[in-house]
Amino acid sequence: MNFKYLSSVLMSLFLYSTLACACAGVDFDYELDAYYSNVSWTKGLNNQDISVVENLKELDIYKNILKDSLSPDFILFEASVNPLPILGVQIRKSNPGLYPNGRSQGFAGNLVAATTAGFEEPYALSLFVGRVLKFAAPQGMKTIGDNKGYIGYLLSVGGHHIQQNRLIKDNWAELEWKIKGKRETKAQYLSWSFRGGAKFHSHPEISDTFMLGIRRDRIDYQKAEDDFMRDIGFDYQLDILQKSFKPSKQTLIIDKHWPLYKGELTLTLGFGVIWQGAQRYFGTLAANQDRFTFVFRPNIQF
Repeated sequence: MNFKYLSSVLMSLFLYSTLACACAGVDFDYELDAYYSNVSWTKGLNNQDISVVENLKELDIYKNILKDSLSPDFILFEASVNPLPILGVQIRKSNPGLYPNGRSQGFAGNLVAATTAGFEEPYALSLFVGRVLKFAAPQGMKTIGDNKGYIGYLLSVGGHHIQQNRLIKDNWAELEWKIKGKRETKAQYLSWSFRGGAKFHSHPEISDTFMLGIRRDRIDYQKAEDDFMRDIGFDYQLDILQKSFKPSKQTLIIDKHWPLYKGELTLTLGFGVIWQGAQRYFGTLAANQDRFTFVFRPNIQF
């Protein structure tokens, strides 16, 4: 697979879409977050507007997105960056003493790893082809931000890989089938993602993998104060080696949210664990045994 060619094609398409933003039928979105920030452009293949659906419960949302999912009618370009994982790379580069043996970490190194783990690339360019829906606000409420659902095929490419806060030159490509979406009003925030696909690396010491993942996150801004379990999110992903079909990596992260000031500010703490098999890397990048990394992910949402 020619990764450099894929990257240059996506970059050209992304720049073209930027110049086309003034055209009818283009929808612009952005998201700022300490772990994953992005900017995107969505356009109907026939210059059509995004369809709006109303008064849907959560299960009905999934049914509507799946309906006619094999008939793509929108294209989306996205550029994303992962700020805190990039900061973790910079901290290790500037303070090599955090990893005294090159691989083993002291306390400070473990803390940096715990707060930045779970992201294998510093940035990506993505092309999505599929269906898009826009969710109208429930009666008497207003939506906030991007209230859309997506289902289709996603191709992402990049030029670097992150391993234990080290930046490695690696032209990679990931192809996946994905369902994702977000609804947000003054009363509730709800987001979800279901995906499966394959990831390919040009670096000869990084294994190619298949992947299955599910994520769901919910915040109720108007719940009872003693209802602790409502504001919970979870993220699980299983990676499997393409050559042997053995598990390569498992990630489980649970998020707890604390809405403040009537939902104007939300504090989040994520806790979890990442298991990585010894065969995920080999050669000079190899690990001698299975590895567990505990995840601690503080964040603030506005």
